[in-house]
Amino acid sequence: MAFLLVKAVHLAATRRPGMSRTAFGQWSEGAWACLCIAVIAFAVGSFSGFSPRPTRPCIEALTAQHGPQSYRTPDADIKIDRWYFPMSTECTFPGGVRVEVVPIRVNALLIGSLAGVAACARKAARSRRSVSASPGAFGPPPAGW
Repeated sequence: MAFLLVKAVHLAATRRPGMSRTAFGQWSEGAWACLCIAVIAFAVGSFSGFSPRPTRPCIEALTAQHGPQSYRTPDADIKIDRWYFPMSTECTFPGGVRVEVVPIRVNALLIGSLAGVAACARKAARSRRSVSASPGAFGPPPAGW
């Protein structure tokens, strides 16, 4: 998260998104930024519905979606299922009513940022390969080398 803060301050000060001047460095910075965003999205999704009383977030989500009179069952009858990819905390109430606690935006951000990591890493690898395949800064070596 500190990386994103440093990137934001650098962008505000220089109006240039990348700190590095090489293509490899800029794509690497992009991959790290996307990875930081993915970690933040995963943390938000993991802590959605976090409570000392596990059924409380389920009841709050149910009353938010269906009104305050919708909850009339003991807490022991609520079934809670969790998945970590895609992030999901699903509460099933008696009668088949299901409520999702993790916001849908979390999964969209998580998948998008992981795709960004893969794309930036691929571009960084290609730019690194093209730099190493090109002749040096002073041209090709002399014939006798």
